[in-house]
Amino acid sequence: MNSSIPPPPLDDPSVQDPLECPPLKWGILGCGRVSNDFCQALKHLPTQTVVACAARSSNSAEAFAKKHAIGKYYGSYDEMLADSEVEIVYVGNVHSFRRSTGEKCLLAGKHVVLEKPFACSVEDGNYLISLAKERDLFIMEGMWTRFFPAVQKARDLALGDEKVLGEIASVFSDFNFNAADSEEYPSSFVYQRKLGGGANLLVGPYPIAAATLFFNGQTPEYTKAVGQVDEETGVELQSAVVLSFPPTGTEKPLME
Repeated sequence: MNSSIPPPPLDDPSVQDPLECPPLKWGILGCGRVSNDFCQALKHLPTQTVVACAARSSNSAEAFAKKHAIGKYYGSYDEMLADSEVEIVYVGNVHSFRRSTGEKCLLAGKHVVLEKPFACSVEDGNYLISLAKERDLFIMEGMWTRFFPAVQKARDLALGDEKVLGEIASVFSDFNFNAADSEEYPSSFVYQRKLGGGANLLVGPYPIAAATLFFNGQTPEYTKAVGQVDEETGVELQSAVVLSFPPTGTEKPLME
């Protein structure tokens, strides 16, 4: 990435060659679909090792361990967090447990990658960040798109020396899928508000993260949102969000 490009909201953590990144021993907390995808991806990095996994059910943890050739499995999160071999934890459990699980990991002295959403509220997110700083530990939202080569190239083209897109006045970002095709209504956690279900937390982080890459971590002057809420479950089925940022040039930025 061009060194003249302004950094993302956090310092760019990328390395020249991901295959040569420093070795880490991982623990996987939560043995669902997304954790499965994460383990599959991690297998492509020879310096990274998954040494343990944990689920609320010992049977689920055992099945996950067998599938991914993981040496140790635990039927409780606390047991895995007490494992001194685990250096960093990937958290892939249900949205509503992000704060409590992230807190457990940090208090156990583990670095943390939290699957999106990082937290279900601003207060929870700020708490986890403060706790990580206090204990001198790494914590990050697992937003893989920020590391995707095509996304980095787009940012290079937009914000590099040539600025091939010119002055950026607005960004439109969209993400959607038909939940009815893959999730059982209304039993799936996708439709359960108390578990962090709904469109905003399930898919909202993706378009927001993608679009805000081009505004360098600025704070919006105001936010507007409209959406459709399911009457039976109370979760939002779809949402449209407008973030208005301070102008950086002659054109006033707008992100949708």
